[in-house]
Order: sequence, then structure tokens, then C-alpha cells
Amino acid sequence: MSLYGALFAAVSGLKAQASKIGVISDNIANVNTIGYKQASTQFETLVVNNNFSATSAYSPGGVLANTRQEVDKQGLLLATDGPTDIAISGSGFFVVNGQIDGSDVPQYTRAGSFRADSLGNFRNAAGFYLQ
Repeated sequence: MSLYGALFAAVSGLKAQASKIGVISDNIANVNTIGYKQASTQFETLVVNNNFSATSAYSPGGVLANTRQEVDKQGLLLATDGPTDIAISGSGFFVVNGQIDGSDVPQYTRAGSFRADSLGNFRNAAGFYLQ
């Protein structure tokens, strides 16, 4: 194993661990953020192509952190004072749109804090209309 190969394997492990620590930090920092969904990190092994013509050479692999946003998981349901606040128990999303007539690209959210505007349409904090 060459010195470069050893350093590559070690640095890839350090980068993967740093990514995992960053994901954990984001989860802790956003624990009280409405609609935030936690993320998780899985480690993937990097396999390199060994040169079969050189039997004495060893090519080390490495590791890669694969982060997944868990937007499909249910968060904690809390009671609110808002008469138009709603929640989804289980799987599913609210469909929202930037235009009142639904002509914009549909967006999906699980945050159910909606307020009625002056025309009686329900809008979330980001200004999207509930479809």
C-alpha cells in the first residue's frame, strides 16, 4: 500500500465522520423548528479497482457518508392555539402552491400551520396556498 493510498483511506474516513457529526448537529439545532425532519447518515464502502497485473500492489478503499433526509417520518404532534393548524398522522403530505389557482409548481410539506388570508384562502408561513 502506498503512502498516498493510506492517506486517502484515512482522509475519506475523517470526511465521512465529519459529515455524520454535521448531520447530528443539524438535528440537535433544529429540534424545535416547525416542519424540520431529521436526517440520518449511512456509511458506504468505496471499493477501488485493483490492478490485477501487479500482485504485490494493494489498493485501499475508503468510506463515503450518504445523508438521507427523513421527510417521510412523522414528527411530534403538539396542540396549538391556532384554530386552522392541522397535522397528518402517519404518512402523507399537504400539497401547497405559490399561486392561488394552483398554476405554479406544486410543493409538499408536513408543516400544518395555516392561516386564512383576507379572501379566506389558507396560507402557510412561507406564503404558499393550501390546495
